[in-house]
Amino acid sequence: MHSTIWFCWCCGVNNAVCDIPDEWIDYIFRKRLAIIRRMSEGNVSRDEIYIGFTRTMPAIVTNGPAGLNASIKMVGLLPREELLEETYRKILDFIEEKPSMRDVVRFLLSEIYVEEKIDFTKLFTLDLAKKNTWRNLNATNRAILIFYTPPITSYLVKAKVTIHTDDIIYKYANAMHDIYHVVPLKGKIVSRAPVYVFHIYEIWNKSADKFGVRIYPPI
Repeated sequence: MHSTIWFCWCCGVNNAVCDIPDEWIDYIFRKRLAIIRRMSEGNVSRDEIYIGFTRTMPAIVTNGPAGLNASIKMVGLLPREELLEETYRKILDFIEEKPSMRDVVRFLLSEIYVEEKIDFTKLFTLDLAKKNTWRNLNATNRAILIFYTPPITSYLVKAKVTIHTDDIIYKYANAMHDIYHVVPLKGKIVSRAPVYVFHIYEIWNKSADKFGVRIYPPI
């Protein structure tokens, strides 16, 4: 398990030490990292890539002024708070080198996708549409994320949501989006999308062989 000190949304205590289950880290990070490494080596099939990346694309369920809504969005992982500024500066310096896609993958593996640097209590996504999810989260600040990886694996994450439009998280998240999707083609960051950070307060294993078991916080 990974422990971190933060404001605990599950118990409402400041500086609470919460343990994120190892099985969740394995699902959301380690297996994703393994696919990226195999992609960099050219040792993975297209089907494995599609199935593997279901770990990054949950249905984000919200309710509010726009009504009950679900939207598939790609989510990423944030570095620990004390590393955020430093990591963002590394990204900017790297972009100045006009990297190729191969360079980008090497950079991600060496600087970003490093388990010890990641805050597993949070996920983030950009909202490129600003429609129903945007309306609901501005009113309620609550979301449920439903992950499904065939054939049977599923997790449900409950989260409080903060919205970022002009701070270091906003800058970092847009840079992370563009470093893969835009930088190899245009050599710069162009996205200016609002960012949702999902502060996890419950995780449930909803896989077909579990029938709904809460794994975080421990029962």
